[in-house]
Amino acid sequence: MTMFCPMFYRFRFQIKLVVLFFVVVSFQCYFLSSASAQIALVTGWEVDESQAGRKTTIFNAFKSGNVDADRAGLDTFFDKYYFARWTRPENTGSVHSSFVKEFLTQDLRDATGNAREYLLTKSFDTLKKMAADNNATPTSRYNAILTIGQLTQREPEGRGKPPTPYAQALPYLIGEYQKKENPKYIQLGSLIGIVRLAEIGIADETLKNTTVPKLFIEIIQSGKPKDNKNKEDQEMTDWFRLYALDGLGALKSVGNNGQIVTVLSDVIENNQETIDVRTHAARIFNDLFFADSEKTLTDQQYQEIGTSLITLMKATVDSQLQMITQLRDKARVSKGEIAPDINAMSTISATALEPEFAALTKEQQIEITGAVQNIKANILNVTYGMRGTRLTGKSDAGILSKLAAEDPVAIKINSTVKLVTKLIKDLDEGPPEDLRKRSIMGDSSMSEMSSNPTGSGGSGRRGDEKQQPQLKVNFSVIRDSLQKMSDELSAIIAGSGV
Repeated sequence: MTMFCPMFYRFRFQIKLVVLFFVVVSFQCYFLSSASAQIALVTGWEVDESQAGRKTTIFNAFKSGNVDADRAGLDTFFDKYYFARWTRPENTGSVHSSFVKEFLTQDLRDATGNAREYLLTKSFDTLKKMAADNNATPTSRYNAILTIGQLTQREPEGRGKPPTPYAQALPYLIGEYQKKENPKYIQLGSLIGIVRLAEIGIADETLKNTTVPKLFIEIIQSGKPKDNKNKEDQEMTDWFRLYALDGLGALKSVGNNGQIVTVLSDVIENNQETIDVRTHAARIFNDLFFADSEKTLTDQQYQEIGTSLITLMKATVDSQLQMITQLRDKARVSKGEIAPDINAMSTISATALEPEFAALTKEQQIEITGAVQNIKANILNVTYGMRGTRLTGKSDAGILSKLAAEDPVAIKINSTVKLVTKLIKDLDEGPPEDLRKRSIMGDSSMSEMSSNPTGSGGSGRRGDEKQQPQLKVNFSVIRDSLQKMSDELSAIIAGSGV
């Protein structure tokens, strides 16, 4: 079952990329949709295109560590051309994809010696001005703050070794986040940089053990859901809180007197939190507890955490069950059907009332695909908090690594993980073949499309061997699998299902 772990982490990374892209595009759209008088105020910095011809010569010299004796001339190149391009409205679409990428992966990476020192100082000072400048586009300001969080004093020295971060970046980013007058996108860019630096490693003990964890905890606790809070505002707040949770995990510390564990437990046990936030908090226990690390909590505390994770798994399954039931009922209403009471129909499988995946509409296929990804992400989050990235065999991380094998809570966790592996298999492979055939007969008008043995959909084309295989589940199959897991989790929690 460890085969699912890389997929999941790629999925998490893709989500983060989507979030970043959405932020950039959102502010770009905001800029473009503003009133004409407001647009006129954002003109960007003056760009001297005559400086473009110097670029190759300058960065070739920087590779050798050479800095032109004419520092004023270098300053002009960077101030009037290299960084100034980022701020122009007409370059909005090129900032992240071209300018930032070129700077971080080529120009800064290749600079050495005194030239690298000059470039770091120059870029840090210039990007700070850009991030604070209301005359620069929101896209350039956001990318400026993101880039500061990626400045490196020294590149990685070999595979698996992190780079050495630019020492001045972290205090600056903390200060910018704490400025309440800053736009949300500047605060978010600052937070992303702080989390990245926590992942690389913070050398300053005060920053690492006091300042940074205090900041993350404040973000998480101050953003707790409130009854009167607008849903969209809470979603924006939760973006910040998810990054702060990642930051706590990156620090790999339970905190003074187990403070970080307490914060995570509070989120996990708060029913007002979304399942996404609660399961994200659960996953962080995978980062805090390793089999070869010392035990910093009491056995009772480890047992309490394990018990709350099992309870959260049940809440997660029930939440996903509700979601998929709503999607199924919506699909039936759109088809003009009256959704029957499945629970009252003991002699007919729910699967037989619905065609298989390949015969569903494109909209329904997209909904099912998204639902399956969401179910896997949330359930695996909790699972990894329980026993790390290994879903079978001896656990090397997570709360299970701190419990004795014969501990009743450990036994319940292992029973729970067995249900997870079964659910993942059901989602990936679909129902048994006999149920799939009954599913096809449940909607004879779709039988020709549904009988495609490759699951490649209803395109009607032959010989398209490169087409990606599709899922083999429909709304009802997913619902049945989740319901079964929910019932079995109830038995485990009661002590009769282990």
